[in-house]
Amino acid sequence: MKTKIAFIDRDGALIEEPQDTFQVDRLDLLKILPGVIESLKLLRDQKYKLVMVTNQNGVGLTCFPTATFVEPQEEMLKIFKENGINFERVFVCPHLQEGGCDCRKPKTGLVDYFLTTVDLDRETSFMLGDRETDGQFAQNLDIRFFKVKTNKGIDLESLKSFISS
Repeated sequence: MKTKIAFIDRDGALIEEPQDTFQVDRLDLLKILPGVIESLKLLRDQKYKLVMVTNQNGVGLTCFPTATFVEPQEEMLKIFKENGINFERVFVCPHLQEGGCDCRKPKTGLVDYFLTTVDLDRETSFMLGDRETDGQFAQNLDIRFFKVKTNKGIDLESLKSFISS
């Protein structure tokens, strides 16, 4: 049976991304964007598996210690879980862009092994994100792309139309 997957970016798409540091590295910076909870519930109810795919520049380095990423990340996932939303998998690329790793979006290295464990329905699966690299990631997976505006949230009606088309 084919699996419908909504690959979802984190910063700027699900949570507000600070435009000065681009890092949500404290709990007081964690803000779920408008329409996100309702949109994720819709996808859940439509039998999509939710898979988060996020680039997190330098997690684990002195400038961005792992703990400062983990605390807001766990709180965000807790908020989602309290709303009946569970992510099948969460994939995080901690590398800097200049590192040239294979796991940083738009490359697909983060999800390549995972995709060998599912029969991806490429017609209904999609990537939801706010950046050009999210769109390129979708293209590299041969799936559709649902673009949202950075830090504006998800328009539920637009998402409904997108998944039904």
